[in-house]
Amino acid sequence: MSVYRFKVYFEDDESVVREIEIKSTQNFEDFHRVIQKAINFDDAHPASFYISNDTWRKGKEIKLQRNKNALQKALWMHENKIASYIEDPHQKMIYEFDPDNGNWVLLVELAKILPDSPIDYPRINKSMGTAPVQYKITTPVEVVEDEEDGHPAEDDPEDTYTHNVIEHSEVHDEEEVEGHLTTKTKMTETGDGEEEVVGEEEGEEGFEEEGGLEEEEL
Repeated sequence: MSVYRFKVYFEDDESVVREIEIKSTQNFEDFHRVIQKAINFDDAHPASFYISNDTWRKGKEIKLQRNKNALQKALWMHENKIASYIEDPHQKMIYEFDPDNGNWVLLVELAKILPDSPIDYPRINKSMGTAPVQYKITTPVEVVEDEEDGHPAEDDPEDTYTHNVIEHSEVHDEEEVEGHLTTKTKMTETGDGEEEVVGEEEGEEGFEEEGGLEEEEL
């Protein structure tokens, strides 16, 4: 009995490498579980090994069977020992996990054949690089709702109208300050229906203008 040392790395990122040692008599399900542990995945999705040639062309598929009572015919991981598929000192395999979602692909190469030892196998012999995160976390967009009816809050039309009036008033005051109107005359209505001058204010430029309305004889 011997021990296989495999180099396992991500197809999309060869800098993330794991060296895994496993006995020749152990099966592919043992291999699958130690790979999941090495990359911190949750082992909650379908997985397969493909026996490959030197150019990474897929050959026989060995599947993970979650329901051991299923009648489907296939090559199952728990029924097949690794030694049965080692045909080359540098045997290659392709490991795929969660093909319906992330479709993670790892390449597996036999690096060395070691004599058996009293160490517990399978085991992670070496780890290089940080494995990618299995699930991407997305932050939902927060929608502010009106407290009364539960709908998104909208601008109050009255607030908009008041804002426009204030802006108009401010523009008018600026024009007066600039000297367009230099004298202000206050008028009041007497009891006889006539208007009389109550007082005058001197304009910005210091000139005084005789104000008032000419009285018409009735």
